Amino acid sequence: MPAMCKNSLPIYSNLLEADYAPMPPLSWDELRSFAYQTVENWERGNCLSAADLTAALNFMKYNIPSADIKYVSNREIPICYFSHVVPKSADMLQILLAVEGIKSCQMPIVQASDGYFDLELDDNHKILIFTIPQYNHLNSFKEFLKIIQAKKLNILVGGNVFYLKPSLKLDFSNCIFPNNIKDILPLINKINSSASEEKV
Repeated sequence: MPAMCKNSLPIYSNLLEADYAPMPPLSWDELRSFAYQTVENWERGNCLSAADLTAALNFMKYNIPSADIKYVSNREIPICYFSHVVPKSADMLQILLAVEGIKSCQMPIVQASDGYFDLELDDNHKILIFTIPQYNHLNSFKEFLKIIQAKKLNILVGGNVFYLKPSLKLDFSNCIFPNNIKDILPLINKINSSASEEKV
């Protein structure tokens, strides 16, 4: 995720203190268009303030339940992060997946002082998505990968640290690094398609 500026766009600033209740709910097409427009502004990094992004995320979350989204599967893809605080990237990704009919769940991974990770993965999970927004999360990520290496998982990874220092990707050769947040969608579809073909 590129750094965000201090400017504010009217489309988002008008949502900062808005009361959503009187507003007509967004249709699926409108919500999808708004989500992709927000992603485009977010990735450009020069026209979206932190307050704008928060307003946009809250507005989209409010509209998801009424958007009549048709989900392709009831299985949720975990969006993982090593923090008690939900990264904005996790919120954005969950919304983007939702408007494309893909269910996901946010999965914070907390490492105890003894190194133990308080997380149990269902064997039905085939894909894990990680967002790594801070450098101090890299060590926990490395340790967690050692624990789950025996599982047959497709690990999709992104985050600010890899955007700012792409060479860090070389330390995680078994992971898949989408070029941007939108590239996660075709990768998920490709993985699911391959898994379906193996079952036939």
